[in-house]
Amino acid sequence: MKKTERKAGRHLGTIPAAASGFSFARLRHFIRATVGLSAIILVGSWTNTLAAQDQHDQHQFAFCPGNYALCSASTCTPTGNKIQVNGTKRLFPEANCTCPVFSGVAIADLLGGTMQGSCAPPSTNGIWSWFSLMTHIPQEINGWQTSGPQAAAPPLYCPAALHLGNKQVNCFSFACDHQRYVNGVLVATCHCAVGESPAGQSVPPATAFLTQAGQGNLNFCSMYPVAGTISVQ
Repeated sequence: MKKTERKAGRHLGTIPAAASGFSFARLRHFIRATVGLSAIILVGSWTNTLAAQDQHDQHQFAFCPGNYALCSASTCTPTGNKIQVNGTKRLFPEANCTCPVFSGVAIADLLGGTMQGSCAPPSTNGIWSWFSLMTHIPQEINGWQTSGPQAAAPPLYCPAALHLGNKQVNCFSFACDHQRYVNGVLVATCHCAVGESPAGQSVPPATAFLTQAGQGNLNFCSMYPVAGTISVQ
């Protein structure tokens, strides 16, 4: 499989080659080949949920090329505003999430989040928040270090017993702007939905979720982490 280079500041990695359509089997193969069991655990329920939704709901998954924000290890700040997402008339609480910017090919839902049906940027200076799997991601909590232990982004399981499901943030395929450099790393502000599942449903508090924020610290489960729910379809 052809590999392409991607960057976030000084951080380099590999990504799957571009494709016209999305394949969950292909994603799982890429995960197994590049990052191992912990990453499979992190995204397994996420991909299973989206696969089921893809069969019944309006989604259009694709590998999109270009600059994108990777928010998997970010925490967010509620704005007090509401945000409209595709596929539902519900309004969700909005949160702003600061995320590192990468260049390459990533997974998008062209009909999800606030996307507009194509990989084209949302505005002249805007980008989208897409998904690509990495074990090391620059994070604000450690000054945006690009490598080593301070960039590690292991999976963090936030159990339903914490009653924090409504504080997880869905940033998959949402618009981002205000790109700027912080400590040599390009970051963007993404406008995302609090307590919203990829199916456009409200997430009950007693819902487990997975995130790469917090480097394994359970305290981050309450800090509006970007995450994927486990039990909400």
